[in-house]
Amino acid sequence: MISIVETFSVDNLTIRIGIENELFTLNEKGFIIPASKIVVKEIIRDITNRSVDVDLLKGLIYGIQWEPHPAQLEIVTQPLDVFSIRKAIEISRKYIAQVAKRKHIKIYSGSAHPVQSNPFPLNGTHVSISIYPRRKRGMPRKFLTYVHNNIRRHIPELIALTANSPIIAGEFSGFMSSRLVYSRVLRPSSYAIIKRSKTTIIPREKRALLKYAFVFADPKKFENKVVVNSAGLRFLDITPRGPFTNIIEDRWTSPGASRVETRFIDNPSSTEYMMDIVYILLGLSLEAIHKLFRNEKIAEPDNLQENRRRAIKYGVDAKFISDGSEIPARECIRNMLDRVAYYLDMLDIKLRTSLARGIPEIKHYGLPQIYVPNEETMNHIKAGRVLMKIELSSKRELITIEGKTRMLREGAKVFGLVFPEYKFSWVENEENMVSRFTKIEIAFWILTQHGYVPLKPNDRILFSISPIGRLVRMFSYVRKKL
Repeated sequence: MISIVETFSVDNLTIRIGIENELFTLNEKGFIIPASKIVVKEIIRDITNRSVDVDLLKGLIYGIQWEPHPAQLEIVTQPLDVFSIRKAIEISRKYIAQVAKRKHIKIYSGSAHPVQSNPFPLNGTHVSISIYPRRKRGMPRKFLTYVHNNIRRHIPELIALTANSPIIAGEFSGFMSSRLVYSRVLRPSSYAIIKRSKTTIIPREKRALLKYAFVFADPKKFENKVVVNSAGLRFLDITPRGPFTNIIEDRWTSPGASRVETRFIDNPSSTEYMMDIVYILLGLSLEAIHKLFRNEKIAEPDNLQENRRRAIKYGVDAKFISDGSEIPARECIRNMLDRVAYYLDMLDIKLRTSLARGIPEIKHYGLPQIYVPNEETMNHIKAGRVLMKIELSSKRELITIEGKTRMLREGAKVFGLVFPEYKFSWVENEENMVSRFTKIEIAFWILTQHGYVPLKPNDRILFSISPIGRLVRMFSYVRKKL
């Protein structure tokens, strides 16, 4: 008799992948602008005028929509096979970038803007994977639990491999994934189990608001549900979706909607990196099904949440705890990729980016460079002491509100509001789509009662104060006069 291990084949499985990719709209200087509505209106005009192949888009893309933040767009693909999903991402991203270009708008594919994310707004990429026997209509409960648990146990490695949002508010945040640190909706998932439960009252939390959803069911009727969160929350780093779960939004969906959804991935900079990440998740999913066929249990990992925290902070430089010892994250990633390659070979898929060698794109390209001409000035601004008296180290032009100029002498003392000015350099791997910022240059200006004065590194700060502190001094002076 031939064992099921020896006959494991992807030919007996249906594979469907869906991607949600959030993007920012920028002006031509690289700053976030609230232009997602403009881009969507232009897309609607294309569809109405039949100037775009609607049938092609409809076959690949579920929708293109603007998000609650007016500078965010989201591409949502159809659930597609492993080869069509690449085509969907390539075409949709290229199309959005072309539409935006007509309106002199750029698209940014990163998770966090290096200056304007402070810490919000933030983007993410969500990947949904559905694998099931060809004779089935969708993922059975055991498939859902195995795929969820196998990807989940590798969350530290996957975060370390994909974290690429270390800069927010114009500086390094101290975390390789600022997005996961500051996200208001994503929470760590739990180990998936199949639980016999009766559904009557479901506590439901959506975007940090606790609500209750009432579902009246036969009190004698029990259902086997895939549970990773007792309240049925769906905004988790990874979660099963569909009618076999206790997620209230999915209760009335068809079995074909069953899938495992990952949300912990920072936005990749390009389609190539995105597809490699998708393929790694797919490889882990196939490994999970193979483990199910072998009746091999996927255990709850020790130190998962601590390793997750380390991956968020240190990325690939983290050290994970395993069996009481510390192991470099790189070693754990390499082990994961070696196993994944076996399953990707079945699909004739090869990773094309640095991820194949366990090198995150943030390491492959290097961190963006930040140039600050005067750290002391920046420290005063961070402390809120933005009103400063400064002695100029050289002659300087003052630009009035009317746009006229006059010269200030060397040693002149000026008082006013000091603020930074940012200039960006970036790379576009795809036309009109900012893939990553490479340099952030900061200059300082002071707004006086007479106009604007550019500051230089050798200018001397005589004193600084916050606006509230300034008001307190003014009121104290008035009280003394009275």
